[in-house]
Amino acid sequence: MSNPSPTFVWDLHTRLFHWLLVVLISASFATGLYGDMDWMDWHIKCGYALLGLMFFRLYTGFVGGDYGHFSRLPLSPASAFHYVRGQQSYAGHNPLGSWMVIVMLSAITLQVLSGLLTSDDYFFEGPWVYWMDDDWVELGGQTHHVLWQFLAGFIGLHIAAVLFYQFVKKDKLVNAMVTGHKNLSNESQAVTKETRRMPLWGVCLLAALAGGSAWGLILLPSWIA
Repeated sequence: MSNPSPTFVWDLHTRLFHWLLVVLISASFATGLYGDMDWMDWHIKCGYALLGLMFFRLYTGFVGGDYGHFSRLPLSPASAFHYVRGQQSYAGHNPLGSWMVIVMLSAITLQVLSGLLTSDDYFFEGPWVYWMDDDWVELGGQTHHVLWQFLAGFIGLHIAAVLFYQFVKKDKLVNAMVTGHKNLSNESQAVTKETRRMPLWGVCLLAALAGGSAWGLILLPSWIA
């Protein structure tokens, strides 16, 4: 019996988001932890870009047609129970991976927003610092300087999980995030749903909308002050 054709799981916008997130998170960590003031401008720019990327993921999570759509994330306790017991598999994110997506997106968003409220009291300050009272600025700074450690640990856990699935369980997650397709020949009982591709003009439109949304949020305090 011939193997089935690879199943389309990740559209272009999901793959773009994933790999841009890898680049921007890596650059943010490197520029933020390097400690040199010359790199702080780049750290701030990475934060702005990450904010736009979070908006992009939010929009595609509602209008995308692949397994990255928020309604296709199996988040129920029953789904997790059946998956852990080996009674169910998934073409897209499994329940554990779905919760990892939610937690990671939430943590990155909070880290970026707290950066808008962060100041070193000397050379650099986030765009919201001037318009917020000292208590909020202090909270934002504390959050920004603590949350990154949790985020770094969670990213390490995510990488370890991906490597485990890639090499131990032979579930080619990395390959799928590159090609957009996944071979489900060994997962005949996998939960699958109808998928559709977003046209390139749609991806570009959402990218422009995300960029405008991020810029508007950055300047919001100056508009309402």
